Amino acid sequence: MPSVVVPQKSPVSAITQLNDRQTPWRSIWLCNTLQFLNGIQFSILLTSMWPFLRILDNTAELSLYGWIVAMYPLGQTIASFFFGLWSQKTKSAKYPVATGTALMGVGNFIYGTLPLYEHGAKWVMLAARFVVGFGSGNLSVLRAYVATASSPKDRMKALSLGIGMFVLGISVGPAAMLIFTPLGENGFHLGWFPITMYNLPAFIMVLIAIIALALLFTCFQEQYAGIIKEKDSSSDVVVPKFDKVAAIICIGFWFLSQCVATNNETLMNPLTMALYNWNNDEAILYNGIIIFASTVVCFSLYLIIGLTRVGEFDKRKMIAFGLSTFILYHLVSIPWPFYSGPLDYVPLEENATVEDTSVHGGCFRRYEWCAHTTRIPLPLFIFASTVLVGISFPNIGSPTGTLFSEILGPRNQGFMQGLFAFFGSIGRFVVPIISTELFERSGYLLPMVILLALLAIALATLTVFRKRLVCLQLIPPVGVATPYKHGTFYRL
Repeated sequence: MPSVVVPQKSPVSAITQLNDRQTPWRSIWLCNTLQFLNGIQFSILLTSMWPFLRILDNTAELSLYGWIVAMYPLGQTIASFFFGLWSQKTKSAKYPVATGTALMGVGNFIYGTLPLYEHGAKWVMLAARFVVGFGSGNLSVLRAYVATASSPKDRMKALSLGIGMFVLGISVGPAAMLIFTPLGENGFHLGWFPITMYNLPAFIMVLIAIIALALLFTCFQEQYAGIIKEKDSSSDVVVPKFDKVAAIICIGFWFLSQCVATNNETLMNPLTMALYNWNNDEAILYNGIIIFASTVVCFSLYLIIGLTRVGEFDKRKMIAFGLSTFILYHLVSIPWPFYSGPLDYVPLEENATVEDTSVHGGCFRRYEWCAHTTRIPLPLFIFASTVLVGISFPNIGSPTGTLFSEILGPRNQGFMQGLFAFFGSIGRFVVPIISTELFERSGYLLPMVILLALLAIALATLTVFRKRLVCLQLIPPVGVATPYKHGTFYRL
């Protein structure tokens, strides 16, 4: 195996050079804005999708809804790897990002036309969400660009704000849905075309995609302040291999956070309708308010992490705190026997056989578990869903994304950031399917207990491997063999 000896001054001068570079903030802010829009694309339709599906096809079951929700992350899972590899090979972010943005516009346009389909609308909805999800695979490229375009001294700020903007988008989406609820399910007509509270947000997303494309091709300039390239190696710079175990652990933390997020987003409407007897409109309204309150807490913490000295805290301790608050959230969300119960069934109108959730909320009669399941107290549910969730996401998402980038070091990260997004998308794909199936069969106990166990395992893993979860050392100890791309090098 080839080896190289590197004088002590070379890596030191390389690090100084990296820290002296200027971060291209205009391009990074544009990427972070696109991450915000990416988050909205996923979530804005979530709270209304289940009622909309029931209007389009009153025979549709919750398990089908789980698959429709899963189509977005399935598309994102496939595309994250593809877009990440495309960006890595071409060493460019613009065209993968633009392609993804255009596909999101196409998918949302298809979703907006759903009222026109007399038959098979549920399958068109499923396909539309897959196309939007595939387009959102450009998220991996956006994150890779932010990680490598920012200088080391600005990376925590840039990544925290980027992940914060994405999570803000996920949180703002359901809250933004409140703007459209006054239209109702009947809405109005533009000529022969129906515009309702369910499809107008999709057309707004098409318009936003067009604006995003215009900004990409007029304002975006690629500059990489955080990469040591081979042509920069006037001082024989050598970038060591990164710790694969540490990178896998960070990917696992991100995967788990996406599992928790998706479980909340998928079950929130059917769960609150069953627990608190909310009908369709009430569930969209009240859950939108709860999510908006959680957003305020969440985004405030992202700003604090990104703009203050809080961002300099030990990232491992921040992740441990976030995992602990998530564990507390799931503990209070278990249907303990000392909670009130059992749950109420949806009242039937006189001479009616169909349980109409547009009029009354409650449990469907096919859910046998409602007869023995207790109800989380509403004030406790609101506190857990706003404060605990709002605190947890920033303390996991921001330090995990930053730590992952620091573990990889100053190299092109397109492929690895693609894997990071890939496994996050897998979490978003499998959880809706599993959660809705478990919810239909046994209620909300099993989804909460399974995630609680995974969170406990993650916390234990963090404790065991904490000494390996550190940024890549560009200056290894003197005389120690250090592996790099072409073999081994020594610093003397």
